Amino acid sequence: MLRLAILTARKRLGTYVGAFLALFGSAVLVMAGGMLLDSALRSHAPVTRYAAAAAVVTGDQAVGPDHDVILGEPVRISSALVPRLAAVPGVRAAIADDAVPGRLGAHDVQAHGWSSARLAPYRLVAGRPPADANEVVTTFPSHLGARERLTSTERARTVTVVGIAHARSTPHAAPLIFLTDSEAARLADHPGRVDAIGILGGPGLDIGLVRAAARNASVLAGRARGNAESPSVQIGRTQLIAVAASFGGLGMFIAIFIVAGTMALIIQQREHEIALLRAVAATPGQVRRMIAWEAVIVSLVASAAGVVPGAALGKALARGFVRHGIAPPDYTVTAGWLPAAVAIVSGVTIALFAVLAAGRRASRVAPTRALADAAVEPRGIGLGRLIGGGIAIAAAVPLFSVSAVTHNPQTAAATSELNALFLVAAVGFLGPLVARIAAEMLRPVLSAISPVGGFLAAANLRAATRRFSSASTPLVLSVALSCTLLFSSTTLDHAVNAQRSAGLQEDLAVTGFNAGLPHAALADVRATKGVSSAVALTPTMLGPGGVGLSDDVTSAQVLDGGAGGGLDTGVVAGSLAGLHGTAVALSRTRADSAHVHVGDRVSLMLGDSTRRHATLVAIYTRGLGFGDALVAPKLAAGHLGNPLLQTILVRTSNPTTVAPRLRKLAARYPGLRVGNRATLLASADDADRATNRWLTPLFVAIIFAFTSIAVVNTLAMIALRRGRELALLRLTGATPRQVRSMARWEAALIVAIGLGVGLLIAATALVPLSHAVTDGYTPFVPGKPLLVILGGSTVLAVLALAVPTRRALRARPIAAVGVAE
Repeated sequence: MLRLAILTARKRLGTYVGAFLALFGSAVLVMAGGMLLDSALRSHAPVTRYAAAAAVVTGDQAVGPDHDVILGEPVRISSALVPRLAAVPGVRAAIADDAVPGRLGAHDVQAHGWSSARLAPYRLVAGRPPADANEVVTTFPSHLGARERLTSTERARTVTVVGIAHARSTPHAAPLIFLTDSEAARLADHPGRVDAIGILGGPGLDIGLVRAAARNASVLAGRARGNAESPSVQIGRTQLIAVAASFGGLGMFIAIFIVAGTMALIIQQREHEIALLRAVAATPGQVRRMIAWEAVIVSLVASAAGVVPGAALGKALARGFVRHGIAPPDYTVTAGWLPAAVAIVSGVTIALFAVLAAGRRASRVAPTRALADAAVEPRGIGLGRLIGGGIAIAAAVPLFSVSAVTHNPQTAAATSELNALFLVAAVGFLGPLVARIAAEMLRPVLSAISPVGGFLAAANLRAATRRFSSASTPLVLSVALSCTLLFSSTTLDHAVNAQRSAGLQEDLAVTGFNAGLPHAALADVRATKGVSSAVALTPTMLGPGGVGLSDDVTSAQVLDGGAGGGLDTGVVAGSLAGLHGTAVALSRTRADSAHVHVGDRVSLMLGDSTRRHATLVAIYTRGLGFGDALVAPKLAAGHLGNPLLQTILVRTSNPTTVAPRLRKLAARYPGLRVGNRATLLASADDADRATNRWLTPLFVAIIFAFTSIAVVNTLAMIALRRGRELALLRLTGATPRQVRSMARWEAALIVAIGLGVGLLIAATALVPLSHAVTDGYTPFVPGKPLLVILGGSTVLAVLALAVPTRRALRARPIAAVGVAE
């Protein structure tokens, strides 16, 4: 049967062009997604500051019931572990390390104690170590003896550069400065705890003994040491894996959908040939082996051809990830054997299962009925399709129910998108049934509008539901997924913008260098003449459990100053004036989920895994714009990786006069900037969502491009196979004009069904999401992207149907009838 399959494939190259394109496109998607995911899983943070350490002891950043939630604040450990670890046999030295954000002159820096320089190791290339609190050693070009302004967790002061240090392990690392150990610990301001302890090993060091001495602390060795340098490293890797897995998973779903549909269409169009083989005594097994070998040959060639373009797409996406901060600067992807193998094996497997499932009925029918069954399309729908459609609907219903009742934006977004995927799958399985329902609904209308063309189109739709289903399903996939992914992002983005715009009513905003401003800056801003009130915001998060999410971190802000500063979070119970001491305010979504009220004592996990109890003093509505929790400064003190103030909101009756006075504070706080409400909204918007605004449209564009190829491919395959049918219509009395009218109405029906069902699926995803984030039922759908999706799909579908139809009508009917299929 292999020889017969090769001969058949050679004779039907035109038929298999469509299958080749579908398999090629799916291999490109799977290869690109596989490369991204493989590289993300294999990636590790570079080891720079701890390159000379045999191991690094830190707190465990992973918490939660499944130990899979990564905290954003450094989980510190007791400084009492330093002598215990130093006493372990084989440990040459155990060195405590604290990181303090700051600014030295024009450089944003991180300050450390001089003892920790040995962990890289940093070695002096000029000067000497720091000897008192006003001396520093830099790791970037400086002048010995230079006097620079140092701003950190306190007001700026003048320090002297007494040394310059370099380390071979950190050629591209962020600028550091070294202070005396006591000064670094004082500025860090979390006595009794340290960020990490570096272990310098000696002969006979046993990491197992180090782990035993560290007790509940985490001991990182080898490449894992890079995770200890910053919590953001682990968070970034987790986010990168999630993005890569999403793209790869979506690519695989589209590949399965498109390839399965295309291969099933090919078998459907070859039922007459298969019937002839059965009529001349071919056994069902022989027929199945023939079409299986054909599928293997085509899928192997097409999938292998898609590997190189897929690798190019993967590398281009990786560069974009780095450029937009999704991946670290050293993130690279390689076209390894594993993604290539997955792309090829998945293509062959999908094609094989698709043709075997589609050819099952044709190969098993009795020889005496084969030709009769092939002449007329079966009216019923197969048991396999019914089971598959039922499973997809059964999965979609509970997801829709959850998204419809939840007020959690993350839950609504996740369940809505999964709901759309299952509904698309359901339409793929139950497409003939959808086409039959549409035929019954539209037949009277079309017959009334166009008695000949419309009537014939409606009759064809009713008689050939499988063909119309195959034609409209790629359109459903393209429109449903593109609209769901793109407009869920725009709906969330619009809701966040609306809440921030309504909540930020300040007249001026004071910001500092990248790390922020010392707490003393808030007092100086308030003391400035003309300032009515001022509050400060510093981003943080809550860990899982208590009033936080059970399985993820909860976005939060440290609010210093309570009510005032023009900040309006939409308080509906209590008051932010009580946000001091051990107090917390929650968004209404979080408060409702935790079943707590103003005045209750609530439990929570701070961003460094410390568990605390706090008094709930306010409940507010604008959680999307300002986080689901507002934490009092005293409650968060000592539990932040960066304790500096990020933004100071200022309320004043005369912004024009007050702004120059505030700018004079830059003498005390180098890097201080004064802006207005518009600049604050723009900067907050760019920092938080610029990445999503690039990533989501990019993914949608890639998905739309590949599904559009499937649309054109499928429709062209259908139209090219209708030459004999159109010739028969003309021989029985239909004029070319009437046939063209029928073809146009058929194209309109296919487009209407595809776009209508696709938009309906998108609506089932977007409407619940809109209700969860805005309490309204109108998602934010920008007109231009919607027009591009719908208009592009319509134009491609019409052209894919019209061009082959016009070509078929140019032939003489009597000649076309005699052409072999």
